[in-house]
This record gives sequence, C-alpha cells and structure tokens, in this order.
Amino acid sequence: MKRYVVHLAIALTLVGLTLTAASQSAFAAAEGKKQIVFVHGRASHGYGGHAYGPAFRMLARILNENVPAVHAVVIQDDQDLAPLDTADAIVLGSDGGGLVKRFADRLEPLMNKGVGLACIHYTVDPGDPQAVKNLIAWIGGAYEQHWSVNPHWEADFQTFPDHPAARGLKPFKVRDEWYYHMRFAEAMKGVTPILSAVPPESTRQRGDGPHSGNPQVRARTGMAEVVGWVYERPNGGRGFGFTGMHTHWTWAQDSFRKSVLNALVWIAGAEVPPDGVPSATPTLEQLEADLGQPRPENFDAEAMRREIAAMNE
Repeated sequence: MKRYVVHLAIALTLVGLTLTAASQSAFAAAEGKKQIVFVHGRASHGYGGHAYGPAFRMLARILNENVPAVHAVVIQDDQDLAPLDTADAIVLGSDGGGLVKRFADRLEPLMNKGVGLACIHYTVDPGDPQAVKNLIAWIGGAYEQHWSVNPHWEADFQTFPDHPAARGLKPFKVRDEWYYHMRFAEAMKGVTPILSAVPPESTRQRGDGPHSGNPQVRARTGMAEVVGWVYERPNGGRGFGFTGMHTHWTWAQDSFRKSVLNALVWIAGAEVPPDGVPSATPTLEQLEADLGQPRPENFDAEAMRREIAAMNE
C-alpha cells in the first residue's frame, strides 16, 4: 500500500510538471484569478527587434509574481489556443497585425462576451480594412495605412490621466518607433489616452505613403499624439492599444513597462495597485536572457548598458 501511495504521488508530480497551458489556465480559473493569455508570433527585425515572445514571457512573469489577482500564460500562435476560451484578457503580438486577421472568427465571440484585448506595436496595423474596423470596435483604435505614420522618435511623456492604467507613472522619455495619428472610435467615445506626446516636426514631413506621411498628419504641427490608450466597449469589455516596443531594450524604462502592466491588469478586470504594478528595472543580461538567443558579435553591449541606464535618469 505504501509503495502504491509513493508511486501515485510521483505520478501526480510528473503530471503537474507537464501541465499544458490550457490545464494551467483551468486551474487558475478554479482559484478565482483573472486569466491573461498572451499570444505571440515570431520575432523579426534582428537582435531584440519585435521580440513579442520574450517581452510577453517577461510581462507574464512580472504579473504572476506581483499581482496575486491574475494568472498569466504565454503561448505561441501555432500552439493550442484553448486558453483563449476561458481568458479574461488576451494580449496579441505579431507583425502586420497577423493575429488580428487570422484569429478574427475566434476573437469576435470573445469580444462580444466582454473579454479584454490588448494589441502591442505592429499588431495594431493589420492593413486589411475589415481588421482595422474590428480593432476599432475591440480596442478603440487602430493603425490605418495612408492615415497613420510609424516614425522613430523620442517621446517625452509629461502628464497622465486620472485612470487606473496610469497609476504610478512618472514623466519619462523613450526613443522608439511610436506610431501615431491612429484611427480612433468616433469622437473618441470610450477612449482614454494614457501616453501622449508631441512628435518632432521632422516626423510629420516625410513623403506620402502607407506608413510615412500624408497631408492630414502634416496639418497637425505642434499637436500631441496618442501612442497608448485604453478603451471601454459599450458591452463593458476593455481594450488597450500600445504602439511602442520596436526593440526589447525599451522595457528597461520603468514607466514604459508599468504603463503596459497596469493596462493589462485593468483590461482583465482586476484592480491595479495604488502605485501601479511593481517591477524591478531589468539589467541588459536579464533582458537578453528572455531573448534566449546568442548575442551577435557586432552588438555593443556597453553602449546598450549606457542607453538603458539613461532611460531612468
């Protein structure tokens, strides 16, 4: 009998060690936690570029360690999507808004149920007109080609709204590929800008193109542009759009990171801590560990360390 108990315990332990993401999600639901499911496509744009998977693993780890009310899991876009069915919030990361288009039929009933949705960086630019309409309905805004633009610039964020997603944010500057002049819900109804800044004039003067410029953008000289926002749908569901995160290194900026963490907790329907979601400033080595790939020989680690240090000065 004792031998049977021992073998049973070992078997249960092994099962626990090999739980699928779907099973983990189910256990989290039983515990009454809000489930946040991250789904990512492949990285692109070189070392640390468009690194959705590494970023999502980092964000999920921070949420699981610091926000007891939520449980986050990360899956790649070619894996079992069963966790979506019990999610309180879904976070998508892919180039060209690929996941928005591919999973439209899967997402629509979930959005109608009020499940939260976040789209990060290139995910907000699905290109397809119907997908743009879907994103506007689901997260309150989208990148519309020949209307929106995607320059690289240093955004200077000085003020923030009185909203849970902005808790604990301090003025900060970050150079990134900040998309702006998004197509928002009519009259911005339900949309709350979280991150807004005035772009350099040079970013408005590029030639016309699907991503470079247009007369409407050039007419907005000196005006602030929204690059991060939250949204409340008429059915009570919540959305979040964030246009930054071209490179993995920007996650070293504390308020940049906190603005995303806060918003993810909020769209899941959990309470954002009074000072925002806490997290330690990652080192270069910690950021690289999440990337999980060899450092290229031409990568200037010392220059990157200086850049990371300067982000929080």
